[in-house]
Amino acid sequence: MITIWDATFYDSVRVFRVTTPRLSTVYRHSGRDWQDAESIFFIHGSLASGRWWEPVLAAFDELMPATYACYAPDLRSHGDADPLPVQGIESLTADCLSVMDAIGLKKAHIVGWSLGAGPAMQLAFDHPNRCLSLSLVSALPPFGTRGIYLPPDREALGKAVRNGNFEEVTRIIKATLLKVGRFPLDFSPPGNALFYYLLQSAMQMENYPGDEEHQEGASSAMRFFNMADRCAGITVPVLNIHGDADPLISNKLYAETRGMWPAENYQEVIFKGSSHSPMVEQPRRFAVTLDEFFTTIY
Repeated sequence: MITIWDATFYDSVRVFRVTTPRLSTVYRHSGRDWQDAESIFFIHGSLASGRWWEPVLAAFDELMPATYACYAPDLRSHGDADPLPVQGIESLTADCLSVMDAIGLKKAHIVGWSLGAGPAMQLAFDHPNRCLSLSLVSALPPFGTRGIYLPPDREALGKAVRNGNFEEVTRIIKATLLKVGRFPLDFSPPGNALFYYLLQSAMQMENYPGDEEHQEGASSAMRFFNMADRCAGITVPVLNIHGDADPLISNKLYAETRGMWPAENYQEVIFKGSSHSPMVEQPRRFAVTLDEFFTTIY
């Protein structure tokens, strides 16, 4: 069952609620209908929701109207999705497939940001017939975080969210997901309004960071994720996008993961001056970068 859900920052983006056998959630859509358009399926990161893709969805609609059909769902326990426990990356991957099935997407370009790179990679590895390409954005490494690259103040953030402490959540999100002073960028709508709209995603989370002792929650899923041995055998084209000022994942780590992918099937684009969220900080450049990548596939 799919019904309209009207709550977006951009006029060109619409929100629909969708109920699958696995969960009830919402997805954002811009561009053409899937039946007659090349589709892009965006997967967001932790402490976020599909809202974080809206600047890019709007950019696609503005710069390449009637070219792509763009979809960005809320993952479980994030945004307006059911607050179901995250039980490994596999639970997110299965949810994404169920949303694609409910929408009717047989194939799409898969784009995964941060935590969302985990289910994006698993979709490409396990379901290549559903993937036109794989784009990784400020990505969770193929070998997981190993517990090293996680925010050290997860419990404090969870408490701040539960207590409605907007000021503390703002401080932590600014320190981890967005570079200070990057708003407004690339002719984005007024920075403060957009930032607080995005920040609502974190305030919506009901079970962050989750029961890490029993391996539940987004942080635990990233820690135990490991598909490094499968990278060399990937069968779809891969694009890696990241900023050179990412406070969470170092340039050294990006260099380490670069050699894990087959060179003939791999491209990398570095956004100078961008932090962990290049699609928010430079949405128009981001949309053009994806479009250029897609056109090299055919």
